[in-house]
Amino acid sequence: MIFIYLLSFFALLPIFAYLLNQGTTNKGYILGIATIIILLCIFSFIGKFSYLGFFEEQELTNEIKDNIRNDDGISSKTLQKFEQLIEDENKIYWMQGLILEAIDSKKYNSAENLITYSERYFKSSEEKFIFYSLYRDLRNSKFPLFANATILIDFDRPPNCSNYSGLVEIFIMNGPDIPIAKINVNENTMAILNNTSSSIPGFDVSSAYLNKETVDIQFSLMCKNSETEYTTEALVLLDQSEPSNTYKISSNEWLKK
Repeated sequence: MIFIYLLSFFALLPIFAYLLNQGTTNKGYILGIATIIILLCIFSFIGKFSYLGFFEEQELTNEIKDNIRNDDGISSKTLQKFEQLIEDENKIYWMQGLILEAIDSKKYNSAENLITYSERYFKSSEEKFIFYSLYRDLRNSKFPLFANATILIDFDRPPNCSNYSGLVEIFIMNGPDIPIAKINVNENTMAILNNTSSSIPGFDVSSAYLNKETVDIQFSLMCKNSETEYTTEALVLLDQSEPSNTYKISSNEWLKK
């Protein structure tokens, strides 16, 4: 951008020299026309609606889309052009659109390459949520069998517990203290946990299946009629051959808290 300004300044020098000549007439017209021409040239390169900038962006888009069609990684030269040409506040939107196009086209190498490269742009909590959602969309498209993976908790109530409410949380064994799934239950609902039960896109039941994780199921139950709280916990190795597993809790497995 500074180069454009310097070039414009030097382009004006001959005009200024001409205007300083005592024999020059209609100096105001000449200065006005010259200024308009220079400003139009500057606007063509760096203005908000720069048509030259638009052509450069279109060329960049075509380069990246060619890589996506071939399911290739984006070249360092193209990424360097992306860094220089696209404004920082627009980089997320560009990458989001390109990643979604690669996923929709089932060009997974390009999608993974773009996701890996673009992680640096997603900084705030809202932006991180978008990033994890893109990763989840890629995974679900790549492994559709596990896109709707579930864990069903079939449980018998503790003795003398006719009216209850409970909370089921599932954690990765030796993983972060964040549940991959969490759901409230009562006498009118079943404990069915899936990806919608996750608070972080991509860190969910499908992820546990694909990584052959052992999960820690923690279930707490409040019997309202007796005002007694019960808990039970179990470690379960997920069977990757099926996208849905059922775990049974018998009435004698509950412990009073």
